[in-house]
Amino acid sequence: MVTRVETEAFIRFQLDQLGAQNRHHEFENICFRIAQRRISSNVLPATGPVSSGGDQGRDGETFFSALPEELPRAGGFVGRATKEPLVLACTIQRTDLNTKIKGDLEKITSQGQPVARVAYFMAQNLPVSIRHDLQQYARQQHGLDLEIFDAMAIATLLAEPDLVWVAEKMLDLPSNLVPTNDPDVPQWYQDLLRRVRTSDGALTTAGDFAVVRAGLRHAVQSPEAQNDLAEWLQCTRSFISSDPESTVSEEVQMKARYEIVVATLRGMETLANVEVYIDEFIDYAAESSASSDLTDASVLISYWQGAWARGISSTTSDHLMTQLRRILDRVDALIAETDPDVYPNATAHLLAARAHILFHPDVTGMVRNPNAPAMIVGTEDMTLQEILGKAGSAEAVNIRLDPLMTTLGDLAELLPIARAFPVQTTCDLFEAYSPVLVAHEQYEKVRNALDKAICSVEGDNAVAERCRSRALTFIKSEKPLLALREFHKAKINWFHGDTMRGSVLAMLTIASVYSDLKLPHAAKKYALNAASIAVSSSDSDVIDLVGDSLIQAFHHCYAAGAWLDATALSQVAIQAHGIYAEDAFDREQHPDLAGMDFHQSMICMTARKFRPELVGILTDILSQTDYDKMIWQLVDQVEGSFAYDEASLARVSVEQLGARPFSDTGPTRSLSFSALGTHWNISCPNDRATVLAAERFAAAAQILLCELATEDPVLLDENVSVEVRLAGSEYEERVEFKPDNHQLKALVTLLPYTDHADADALEHEILGAVGVLLIRLSALSQEQIMDMLDDAFARGFLNQISFGRPYDETSGLLDDSHYSQAAMVGNHIIGSGDCVTSTSRALEQPSSYGPGFSETEWRKMIEERYEVSTLVSFTLARILRNKTCHRILSELREEGWLDWHLLLAIFNVATNYRIRCELGRDSSSPEMLRKVTPDFLHRRETSDTPNIPLHHFSKEGLRDAFDLATLSVAKRLGLHIDRDTPNISGVRRLLDRRYGFMEDVPHSDLLSPQ
Repeated sequence: MVTRVETEAFIRFQLDQLGAQNRHHEFENICFRIAQRRISSNVLPATGPVSSGGDQGRDGETFFSALPEELPRAGGFVGRATKEPLVLACTIQRTDLNTKIKGDLEKITSQGQPVARVAYFMAQNLPVSIRHDLQQYARQQHGLDLEIFDAMAIATLLAEPDLVWVAEKMLDLPSNLVPTNDPDVPQWYQDLLRRVRTSDGALTTAGDFAVVRAGLRHAVQSPEAQNDLAEWLQCTRSFISSDPESTVSEEVQMKARYEIVVATLRGMETLANVEVYIDEFIDYAAESSASSDLTDASVLISYWQGAWARGISSTTSDHLMTQLRRILDRVDALIAETDPDVYPNATAHLLAARAHILFHPDVTGMVRNPNAPAMIVGTEDMTLQEILGKAGSAEAVNIRLDPLMTTLGDLAELLPIARAFPVQTTCDLFEAYSPVLVAHEQYEKVRNALDKAICSVEGDNAVAERCRSRALTFIKSEKPLLALREFHKAKINWFHGDTMRGSVLAMLTIASVYSDLKLPHAAKKYALNAASIAVSSSDSDVIDLVGDSLIQAFHHCYAAGAWLDATALSQVAIQAHGIYAEDAFDREQHPDLAGMDFHQSMICMTARKFRPELVGILTDILSQTDYDKMIWQLVDQVEGSFAYDEASLARVSVEQLGARPFSDTGPTRSLSFSALGTHWNISCPNDRATVLAAERFAAAAQILLCELATEDPVLLDENVSVEVRLAGSEYEERVEFKPDNHQLKALVTLLPYTDHADADALEHEILGAVGVLLIRLSALSQEQIMDMLDDAFARGFLNQISFGRPYDETSGLLDDSHYSQAAMVGNHIIGSGDCVTSTSRALEQPSSYGPGFSETEWRKMIEERYEVSTLVSFTLARILRNKTCHRILSELREEGWLDWHLLLAIFNVATNYRIRCELGRDSSSPEMLRKVTPDFLHRRETSDTPNIPLHHFSKEGLRDAFDLATLSVAKRLGLHIDRDTPNISGVRRLLDRRYGFMEDVPHSDLLSPQ
């Protein structure tokens, strides 16, 4: 929705253009209209060419009127009239204004009638200090009062409802930049309606139209005025005439058409009898040179497309697209004629109009939905959403993304010099359709440029609001990973003293998103960071969030399975909540507190039923605030409905929370989570310093995985086992990999946190360790992963990891004795055996084809495997005739092997056997193998080729050969499996899921009788 800031920016730009184009007469007319409305109604404009003496420095002056004295309570003309001799003066001069004003005052006072007051209008801004000096000069030298209205003041006045028509008429203010009146002030509306109803004369002027438009828009938007809509529409139609001698200007007639179409569609959900107005407006715009007319035409087409899509328009898709192309052609012609270096602001307006046009989908062949409701939004809003709906891509709605983003990119490049261009409407449009635009490579460039422009106008607070709004759009579009980036930007832009509450709330929202993604350690990091910042604030609007932040941290501990930690944290949260929150323990006002009650009772009930040895410990912890009494009463009330056994509770906890209860007990602590096909288990000694370091590592890994998920790092589907320990005096290698063909296993050594530790060094150490693991987990090359990391840092990723105080400081709320007790109590984790945590939908491993994969090339590769198998045709025939071998192949096929899998394994067994026979004792020499292998790979069997003993084609032998072939296939696909002990099963799962490994081509059945 347009704001006054944006409208005033446009008006200031247009005022400046009057000076640049020496349009003094138009400026005089504008000043005269303002003076009549804001200074005195009995003002006459000056007349007289220079040859007859000119205006003598007076661009307007008052005439005598006794009516204000005779009718002191009158309104209208009389109420605004003045008896004081007043002169209007105005200038579009751009330099040496001080001298100009003094010279005009001299001319005004040296001839003509005496003057008591001068109202001086100028098209440029004037510093306050100079204004005060001039006012003092006027009083001392000429004995009169001087009021100065500079460009900023004039723009403010012209943005008012009763004067905005002047800006439309004389400064080409487009309809979509006219501010909508406040619907919460109904009195003005009643006065407006009464004024129109009691008017004797015809409605013909731009001022009349501004009055009617204000009433019409209010009637559309406000339920209490809906009954007046038909009357307002009739008033608006009175401006339209087919008479060429009509006194209503063509411009006003076209604006009336615009308002009638929008009001009819949004107020009555029909376009009956008004579609002709859209065509007429487009005819007008297609010949216009004003970007505002072209933008208004584009807005009308957006409404028209929405109406057509819902089946309430009689037009055709072909006609819609023809009209759209007409205005696009006109915009392109104007852009070609406009030099952006000379007229950057005008060019920016045209580019914005072009972008709006290109946002329209190509509706050719689109299926209409007659049941879709009309959207109720501001008339200036761009309602393309009526067609886009929940579309997640440009392709889904036939938007030509490349020319659109190129146009927005050109606009973005102009913004630094097009300072007068009101960028907010373009930001609104960009924000609304960010789910569609985000896939384009220029998205971030354009987004950053728009945000920077908004920042220069409205400050970081406005940018943060934009980020938050975009993030909510992404959340509604079920794109939480993209929402996270926007919330992270918001927290930074709100990180100022007067907007700190917004930053803390953004952190809590970030924590909630991470929690929804089943990444509790990243969530806990941000909840505790929010608490740390809130408690250090002196602002009551910020410090009252301390308790909420700690309660949220409790929930994240609960989700992580750290139920002893959660219980201890509940005491910190309750105490802080009691200190800082109003009506702290009113559960209706603080529903999160009731949620904590439930989760804490679940902890205690689980302990009572399955781990009674923990009951005393939990009670001791809770008794610090007498919370134990309330919780055990709750347990007594609900225990009878607790139907889980230990196994089912463990299973449900893993599925719903992502961890097993009491995973923080015993000498070794376990942290677990899953993302992008990887299943992490981080273990460490259960002491305070090491646990905090392990949680710091886990949080960093989770945040990085979220950041890279949209870039598709192609991670193997496998378990990741990480042991964390603290560095000693001989600290050298940060990550040490352990040989394992079934998982990625590593020992990670981290520096301990101390009061004097370098926080940046700790964060960089963590990022280095996580990055090394990521490179091993990915099937992409190290260079590709490093490029992804570089891009992430360019997007500001470091602020996601290192924002606020160090993790060990904000999370170190529990003392050493708590961790010692958790370690000494023994292992009481609920459930047994390995635990693979569930993955949120947004972080599931992608199922789309992997980067660089070509389905056509892959099918050719499969066909090649069938062709290559003919090289061992004699061996293959023997295998198929042998009952044992035939049975083995049948069993493998039942396990899911395809025919080309079987042939690949058979070929590899045969080739490897013959190479070993050829080399004899040299078969273990890598050099000799490299030398002879290429020849054997292309050597064809003959009837004279020695037979291979069939026992080599056992099930185990074929599986081993196929495993090695899997790595070769991965390499041929351009993947990089850079490990000494590769997880072949993990590679195979990746190939099956994303690289067509379970696809086949038409062929003869290998096991059918020939």
